[in-house]
Amino acid sequence: MALGAGFFAALLPDADVLIRSPSDPLLTLEFHRQFSHSLLFAPLGAVVAAGLVWLLLRKREPFFQLWLYALVAWLSACLLDAATSYGTQLLWPFSDARLAASIIAVVDPVFTLLLLAGVISALRWPQRWPTLIVLVLALTWLGTGWLQRERALATATGLAAARGHIPERIEAKPSIGNLLLWRTIYEADGRFHVDAVRAGLGRITVYRGGSVPRVRPGELPGVPAGSRLARDIARFDHVSSGWLAPWQLPDGGQLIGDIRYALRPDLLAPLWAITVDTAYPDRHVRLLTFRRVDEATRRGFVAMLRGQPLEASPEEF
Repeated sequence: MALGAGFFAALLPDADVLIRSPSDPLLTLEFHRQFSHSLLFAPLGAVVAAGLVWLLLRKREPFFQLWLYALVAWLSACLLDAATSYGTQLLWPFSDARLAASIIAVVDPVFTLLLLAGVISALRWPQRWPTLIVLVLALTWLGTGWLQRERALATATGLAAARGHIPERIEAKPSIGNLLLWRTIYEADGRFHVDAVRAGLGRITVYRGGSVPRVRPGELPGVPAGSRLARDIARFDHVSSGWLAPWQLPDGGQLIGDIRYALRPDLLAPLWAITVDTAYPDRHVRLLTFRRVDEATRRGFVAMLRGQPLEASPEEF
């Protein structure tokens, strides 16, 4: 009973990925982890999850009890998503700020296995202590992520000072699947500076990633004010919290990407970006994702995880 209510309540918030438009690709980014992940929406979402279980059980269980189970699961899912590097709009509709603690990656196999172990222990043993042990381990993992993030931020702050920069803002994001290797980004004098930080036991290793100018939506040449292109760029800037940087494809195509995310923490190439075609200002932008991991990216990522030197360093542009 509790398992079923929790299962549906934990999955349903991410049903927002179904909100999409074939002509407007930014709609998915705007609604992902938006209202469905807000604390205010959780009680209503729990009604839906509990209702599904209530109907499947042919109304044999008290609906209110199912709703309580679903509410706890829904809230925990929203809070855990807020702990990731992507974040959620927990305070919607009062605020559309995306809150991201950035203490674990969006995909973290260790934390996922801990949660799975907690479910199995709760089903397998009637005693509470195995589940409590798993809970303590999960919280310890989150605490480790917080400590590692602070170490990465302190390193990035020191790098900025050594370069004579005064950061206007600074962030640290865990790389995919681990808490050892971090991507740090800070803004200074109109440019974003990217570095990879390996926060090992007692030892910090820095891999310099380079810098790119910040893109400000209202200052792009060739983009007519008030056009659909200008509005889409402003929307993407809002979704990306102002962390927009230019990128150029090998064929010369001009893109604007979210500098906070990349396949490798030292690379300037974004994980996703929008097209900027000034020849067609009344068309929606296209959203491109770059998830293909080539051999050079894989080797570099593994080398940084091991604390080894890289074959080559990225260049600025």
